[in-house]
Amino acid sequence: MRILKIFLFLLFIWLQYSLWVGKNGILDYIKIYKKIIIQKKTNKDLEVENNKLLLEIQNLNDKIKD
Repeated sequence: MRILKIFLFLLFIWLQYSLWVGKNGILDYIKIYKKIIIQKKTNKDLEVENNKLLLEIQNLNDKIKD
């Protein structure tokens, strides 16, 4: 019975390690989630800049037509 308890405890430790530190674990998820948040902000900023450029192009085209 003692060996079974030790085995189960070691199995639990190994599973926890895999969950937190292993490949595709929680720490990897947190890193990727932070990168996604940064990328979404960058995309939003670029979208605003693109819309400004499109508006400026439209204004220039309107001036040329007049």
